[in-house]
Amino acid sequence: MMSLNQELDQSFRSDRYRLGKEKTRYYVLTANLRNEPYKVYVIDRESIVRETEANSLNDAKKKAMELLQAYNDEYRLSDVTMCHFKENRGWEKDRDQYPEIYENKYRNSNKRGSGEVMNETVTGIFNLSAYQTIFNEADTTNRCRTVLDTIHPEIKAFFERFCRDNNLLTENRVIKDYSVTLTTTYHDSKNPKLSEQKKNTKIGKKYYIALNEKIGEQEVNLLTLELNGVDQKLYISVDSTFLPMWYLMRVDRLMPAIQHLSEDVYIYFQSDWFKKEQVSRTDFKPVFTTFRKQRKRPYYHFGTELSLHGQISQKELEIRLLNVWGNTGFIKEKLLEEKEWDKQGNELLDLFINEGYSEDTIQLLEHSYSLIFGEVDNFKSKARRQAFSIHDQDQLITKGFIIFYEIDETISPNQVICVAIEGHDHIYSNVRDLVLKDEAEWWIKKVFTTRHSDNTELSKKAMVLLNKHGFETEGNSYYVGTYNNETKSFNKEIRAIKKELVTASLLFAYVSERLELPDTNPDRLDPNEDESEEIIKVKFVSNFSFRDIHETIANSQFTFSIDIIRDFHLNLTALDDKHFVILNGISGTGKTQLCRLYANAVYGLDYESENPYLTIIPVRPDWMDATALFGYYSSFEKKYVMTEFLQVLISAQKERDKPHFIVLDEMNLARVEYYLSDYLSAVESRKEILLHNREDVTDISQKINIPPNVYVLGTINVDETTHSLSDKVLDRAFVMTLSDVDFDHYWSTLDQSVKLMVSNEYDILCDIHNDLKSFDLHFGYRTMNEMIQKLVRNKELDEEFSLGSMPALDRVISEKMLPKLRGDERMAELLATLKTKFQGHFGEKSQSYGHILRMEKELERYGATQFWR
Repeated sequence: MMSLNQELDQSFRSDRYRLGKEKTRYYVLTANLRNEPYKVYVIDRESIVRETEANSLNDAKKKAMELLQAYNDEYRLSDVTMCHFKENRGWEKDRDQYPEIYENKYRNSNKRGSGEVMNETVTGIFNLSAYQTIFNEADTTNRCRTVLDTIHPEIKAFFERFCRDNNLLTENRVIKDYSVTLTTTYHDSKNPKLSEQKKNTKIGKKYYIALNEKIGEQEVNLLTLELNGVDQKLYISVDSTFLPMWYLMRVDRLMPAIQHLSEDVYIYFQSDWFKKEQVSRTDFKPVFTTFRKQRKRPYYHFGTELSLHGQISQKELEIRLLNVWGNTGFIKEKLLEEKEWDKQGNELLDLFINEGYSEDTIQLLEHSYSLIFGEVDNFKSKARRQAFSIHDQDQLITKGFIIFYEIDETISPNQVICVAIEGHDHIYSNVRDLVLKDEAEWWIKKVFTTRHSDNTELSKKAMVLLNKHGFETEGNSYYVGTYNNETKSFNKEIRAIKKELVTASLLFAYVSERLELPDTNPDRLDPNEDESEEIIKVKFVSNFSFRDIHETIANSQFTFSIDIIRDFHLNLTALDDKHFVILNGISGTGKTQLCRLYANAVYGLDYESENPYLTIIPVRPDWMDATALFGYYSSFEKKYVMTEFLQVLISAQKERDKPHFIVLDEMNLARVEYYLSDYLSAVESRKEILLHNREDVTDISQKINIPPNVYVLGTINVDETTHSLSDKVLDRAFVMTLSDVDFDHYWSTLDQSVKLMVSNEYDILCDIHNDLKSFDLHFGYRTMNEMIQKLVRNKELDEEFSLGSMPALDRVISEKMLPKLRGDERMAELLATLKTKFQGHFGEKSQSYGHILRMEKELERYGATQFWR
């Protein structure tokens, strides 16, 4: 049950004290907590600016109004609302109109004389040394409270007045400050559950206030005043995140703006939240390029600084603010321009996103197929996608996605449309550039980067095929359509453009031999046609930053807690020269998926993307020695027989800067210590492994070592078909267990149409899953997903052919859940529970009830039972 303190804290976070339709600027609040003094708060625009305690309600009301008067003596009663918090009643407006009583009884008679000085800000002086002393406070709670009570009201009042006096505030501009973060941290630090976590945080060691301009739903910073207690400096600057800068750099708009900057304006980058580093104009571009290649995304600042010591007059600070405002005009202009393009680029994407489910036909290699587009759903942060599938009659040929990126942070800082088929991106096109002109033709350049293939020849064949399918081509580019930025429309229907994008992608997949299609015209290609091509190699850059890896995995459609991801990451990276992790768990919990997710996340790739540095090797039961991994010399074939494992080791030696991931899937189907013994010895001793001793074999060296950029991951299941792991293996690996599943998250990822069809069945499956879990007989995501898919397919059949909901559920439980049931007399309670539930859901004539009844009788007779007879 939530405590009263927690209830009050939650009410602050959700602004429940803002009662009624008319919102006011100031809220004076009192809270009555059991066995504690009354809490008193003054809130200005969602920020707690004053706080104290009182012994009675009347005293609390008076202190609240006194705090408001001390905070801003110029307040108006029309801007004030007083509310009280009581247990089991929440927030209620003051019924006595106490603000008016206070106005008449106290405030008017206690007006200060015009010559009285309350604090240094009245005299026009800011004591910067005093601010630095506050930032130096070691205790997070006290520091945040003091910043809120002292620095926040003084700087905010000054900055707001500065903006008003200089006509900087307009309808689409807003002032933002650090008070919300400070207030949240303050309350969290007083929460026993969070206090230890917040104990050593740096929050409260700085304060900032900023003027931003709204463009659509986003904002551009125009001016920021920051007091930084870590750097011990006061900064005045125009700030930007990395991505807008990246785009402006890409379209050659950033460097000219930087050259126009006054010499008084410094450039900073900020990779750490509290530390800024200067960069010269000369070094700006190479440093920026390094960040981009390393997938680092620092903040940038353009402005000036001064020491956070001594004093500064309000007049001098205002002059410095105005200087930065005037000297950064070109930068602000470009940032506003970029955000406007961003808004227009999103409007362009919306044309495609709003075109939902549809069915069509598509012509490929003189053969007709069905093309079905699903609904557009959320893919990850700043990206949505639409599934499509290709069918020949009722047979699925392939499926893929059109992905609509507002921003693809790993590759492109702007709107992108990508078409992926079976995990490989065949089209990746920047579409924001289409909004830079009044009217723009959309040409997509196709570059093949297939390993071990003649990519020039593939490009020629692809352009020939596109021509034969009605596309206009030029070199290795093809025309999609023309976009009119004034009318916000293409010269073709969006549905037709999507169809053409899918057609082109299927042809590219076919040419690169990633997709087999029936070929009714084998002479379709003209290999002699000469077209020039520029080959652009896709560079895979690894990044073991846990923050980036976790963000990529969290944005995927899979469910893994931060505890699992962190443990997996640490197990893989804790040792510099040995990386061996084994994942144990019931079938279908995502062991192999986690391996692929992590390996792709290291390279900034989505789960479905093809990763040349990830190899998944299914282990065979007949692996009896090291030749299964390292190959052998065949006397019959007179050559060395290569294996996938050995190919990865050779590649890893050539590309030492690239981590290579190997997944040994279901590795205990064979005895691990038999086939993995050479590897285990080599990583411990750092000695080479002997592959062969023949002088006539020149394509494979006689010995090989295990380079430190090889990461071996193993998945295991424990049942009667598998082998246990020996101590030799266990001593050399980190072993993780994945048995918990989060079906709530799985359910949240499904289409709404699916949920409406099978919500009742899903609830029953979850209920049975919980029963099975108590006996360690539960199932994973794979089983749940396959059962849901069958139930949905059943409901999609014509009514005369489909099963009823409960008979269909009965069948799927009998086929997917019950076959794994086996055990001794300890199962008696489970069988009794399942029999009662199956009788209630399906009746005594159902398959599931019949199986459980039989198993009960076998258990009573033999002392053990199983699903199989």
